[in-house]
Amino acid sequence: MAAASEALSTILHRLKQTHPNARYELNWENPLQLLVATILAAQATDERVNQVTPKLFARYPDARAFAEADLAELEELVRPTGFYRKKAKAVQDVCKELVARFDGQVPRTMEEMVALPGVARKTANVVLNTAFDVPTGVIVDTHVARVSQRLGLTRQTQSERIERDLMEMVPRDEWVRFGPALVLHGRYLCTANAPRCPECLFNDLCPRIGVTDAAAAPPPPARTRPMPSAAAKKAKPSPASKKAGGGLRALVPPDWQAVLAGELEKPYFQELEAFVSAERQAHQVFPPEEDVFNALRFTPYDRVEVLLLGQDPYHDDGQAHGLCFSVRPGIKPPPSLVNIFKELHTDLGCRIPNHGHLTAWAKRGVLLLNAVLTVRAHEPNSHKNQGWETFTDAVIRALNARKQPLVFLLWGAYAQKKEQLIDTSRHRVIATAHPSPLSAKKFFGSKPFSQANQALAELKQKPIDWQIPNLGDETDD
Repeated sequence: MAAASEALSTILHRLKQTHPNARYELNWENPLQLLVATILAAQATDERVNQVTPKLFARYPDARAFAEADLAELEELVRPTGFYRKKAKAVQDVCKELVARFDGQVPRTMEEMVALPGVARKTANVVLNTAFDVPTGVIVDTHVARVSQRLGLTRQTQSERIERDLMEMVPRDEWVRFGPALVLHGRYLCTANAPRCPECLFNDLCPRIGVTDAAAAPPPPARTRPMPSAAAKKAKPSPASKKAGGGLRALVPPDWQAVLAGELEKPYFQELEAFVSAERQAHQVFPPEEDVFNALRFTPYDRVEVLLLGQDPYHDDGQAHGLCFSVRPGIKPPPSLVNIFKELHTDLGCRIPNHGHLTAWAKRGVLLLNAVLTVRAHEPNSHKNQGWETFTDAVIRALNARKQPLVFLLWGAYAQKKEQLIDTSRHRVIATAHPSPLSAKKFFGSKPFSQANQALAELKQKPIDWQIPNLGDETDD
């Protein structure tokens, strides 16, 4: 632990440089909203919770409204976050207590917070640190626990004991920022299954406790695309999974589920679910399951202004996260993305960002959709022709049928074949070469970004802000 203490000042300094404005990624406007969102985030992604809360908070603007809500209606609103009956009851119970004891306001002390029904210390720390800027402790979620163990800051496994170690080492005035910064580091770089150790901020001082460095291991030799395994051919969604609405379809965001409801019930999609499930059991598959539909999650159906179509997810460790051409913060941008940024700079004068994370585009209305949404690790096109193309064609058809027109960016011959699915009398199609190094000479100078904005102007819609903010920049995205 002494060595870890000596390295702590370096860890704090680098975290502050990389995540100077670190914050929990839940969306909220007041302490009650943060408390409710944190309860809903148990065993759910922040992105999924952020899809649910706008409608939820509009329906229930204060603690009394939650306390007096019809429980069945509340359950339906929080259903997409999973375990909806338990979560709806937890939210209502805590709001009843807030009304009864605190006039509907969220208390500002740890003692009062943990006395609320179902509120543990981690949830209390999130609210008190984030909403009130009160350093009551260090937020310890699964990411903080994992990273702090790997860095040698603790050998404990229970969250409260981990927090105790961190509170002893980390200066009190750093507690509020330290927890969220470590969450971001663990979520996007020091991941559970494929940590990107070579790109890590701390690779020169991390003892890698308990880590098998998958990133350092040589990838398996390239092979031709595998045929579906016997397990994949035989595997079928279990009756329980079907009854519960599990599998891939349960991961599709609610607004897109409504649009694609018929597609999700077709035999090919059930076979696709079985194939991907069997592949995950037998192999490493990218992106992680919770990220497969990030393109749809970040860009709701009625907010799509531009569709940018890719082909196959990145197949190396830690790259793919559900948005075409995009990689997580801390991951080196691949060559195609480097060329995209070069053309963006030439076309619109946008600054080349210090990362390759394109979520800002997705949140501004650019649907970053791959034609195939999963891939076996280190085996490009390994999930081709298993049903994904049929599903993503249905996404394109659904957008084509939408009353509000949009712009389709089709880069390369593969994407341009999809033009047959598009009514070009209503929508705008901008076809250029692919940004791959193999065709970059034709891609450079094609000005797809300014063309897209010009097309949007012709459709009487707002242009896209294509500037990707640097890591650490304050942004509303």
